[in-house]
Order: sequence, then structure tokens, then C-alpha cells
Amino acid sequence: MASQSSTSTIRFSRARLSPIIPRTPGTFYSVHVANPDLLLFKGKVHLYFRGQAEPGYDQIGVAYATPEAFDGVHWEMCADNPVISVSRNRADFDSGYILDPAAIAVDNRVYLYYSAHRYDWQNWNIPSHIGLAISDDGTHFSKYVDNPIIEGTAPEIVWHKNRLVLFFQKRTPEGNFNIYCCPGRDAFHFEPELAVTVFGPSKQPGAFDSYSISTVRIFREHDWFYMFYGGCDRFFDYPCAIGLARSRNLLEWERYPGNPVFERGEAGTWDEGALWFATVYKEGNTYFMWYEGTGTGLGLDSPEARAASRLAVDEDYGGYRTTSFSQIGLAVFERSSLAW
Repeated sequence: MASQSSTSTIRFSRARLSPIIPRTPGTFYSVHVANPDLLLFKGKVHLYFRGQAEPGYDQIGVAYATPEAFDGVHWEMCADNPVISVSRNRADFDSGYILDPAAIAVDNRVYLYYSAHRYDWQNWNIPSHIGLAISDDGTHFSKYVDNPIIEGTAPEIVWHKNRLVLFFQKRTPEGNFNIYCCPGRDAFHFEPELAVTVFGPSKQPGAFDSYSISTVRIFREHDWFYMFYGGCDRFFDYPCAIGLARSRNLLEWERYPGNPVFERGEAGTWDEGALWFATVYKEGNTYFMWYEGTGTGLGLDSPEARAASRLAVDEDYGGYRTTSFSQIGLAVFERSSLAW
């Protein structure tokens, strides 16, 4: 790892109150709350997220904050949650799970792209797709009539050179995820033949991102696009840390030499297992990073807690939905720029 001066080191620190959105009994996110994505729209800060309750399917909700009250921690839940629900038609591409929101405002409308799995996708090896829902107020969404948009998962959407550019991930024959970039003719049409691979595992022995890359989010500052990504050293979708890369053109990405910029929590904590969807927003000289973490939060005081913790830390989705659960946390970094 390249050495860094104290003025250039980028490290995010956990907010004291994390998780800031815990899984909550009696809600549509009673089992998992995950996949944060932030959007400023019509005078409100919108935090879109994925929730799962006891029936087992994922849906998308939203929480709000006014700019005046914004602190990154306190959010008001939308009374109409979930705002995007799974289809009741089992033949539809999104009849099982709707997750991974990626929202952007264009021409005073919200275009929210999401991952979708059919209810039987695991049993029949059915490809997962990206869908689109549209809203005029950021809360009430209608699904695009010609869904799905493209095959893939974990979308991110960026505006660049007067067009929308869609990022998503797909598994390779080797078993890892690569990240693809695809320009759109408009908000609805993204041709698969135009998608190119732009980011993948480092393949460096011992590196946190040596095997796979998962769930990218892109933050723009000045002339740079900054990619925050989950890095996996053993499993294809169980990131042990968050890395950072930058690009001027969205195609060629340079890794931050001091990676990773954020790591999973200590054994026994709520985010000891894996980290996904590091979503960044800047207010003043503070970078806020919301993320999905999974873990037991049981501590290490009993044999049962220690066994559950080992499972969450050492195994692929170890104990997920039984002793380990996703929740949304917050980390911060104080500096005027992310440049290095």
C-alpha cells in the first residue's frame, strides 16, 4: 500500500448513533433495512432504501429531512412506505424482490432505477434485471410500462455530458462481479451492446478488493467522479471494506492508493459482517456516507454470541436473516476535498 501524508489520508469514521435506521418491528423493514441512496428534490433531502419484513420480499421506501433540519442522522419516514412494491403478478420480473434504489432528478421528475428478482429466481436460475419507476413528487411512483430496462443488478445512475449513464454489476464466468457502464439514449433505453466493463477486482494478493467488487455509488465533485465501492477478498458479494476510486470520464478509474477508506466493525457489533452501498453527500466540509452494514450486534459475552459473530465475519452471508441483519449506518469525513 502506498504511503500517504497526513493531509491526504481519507478515512471515514462511524457516527456515534449508528445504526441511524435500525430494523424496526411492525414496519416493512422489520427484518432488514438497507441499500441507502440520497437525492435532493423539491426542497427536501430524500433517503431511499430497501426494506424487508417477515414475508421475505424486498421493497423500497423513503425517508425525508428538510435542508434546515438535516444532520444525516434524523429522518422522517414517509407515511406511504413502501413507495415501490413487488408486483402481484408472479410472471413479472419484479414479483419477488425490489431493491438497490438509484435515483436521479431530471426535468423536475425522479427516475429511480432498481434491481429486481422474480419470485422464483433462485430456483430457476432466472436472470435479474434493472427496472425503472418514475415520480413527480419523489414519493408516488409509477413503474415504467416497458420494464425491465436491462439485465443486471445494483444500479447507479449519473448525469454526464447531457445524457444519463447507467452503472450496474454482473457476475463473470470466474464468479466475481465486474462493474459495467452504459450510456442511455434517454432515461428509458440502455442498449446492452453499448455496455463496457469499467471496473473490477484488483486481483492483488492480500488486498481487500482482490476477488470481487460490489455495489458502487458515484459522487461528483468539481471535475472528478468519485466511486465508492464494496471490496471483497473471498466472496463475490460480501464486502469487507469500502474502497474509493476516481475518474474524469466515467470509463477509466484510478484507485485511491490508501484504500480502503472504511472497514467493517469489530466482532460482535452490528456491522461486523459486510458493507454495501456507500452513499456520499457533502455539506460544508463534512462528507456524510450512509451505508448498509450487516452483523449480529450481540457482543461477545456468551458462547452463542461468539459463535454467531464468527459466522457473520467468516462466512458468506453467515447467519443472514437468522442472527445477522442489515441496517443503515452513517460515517463521516471532515475535509474540504476528496482530492489526492
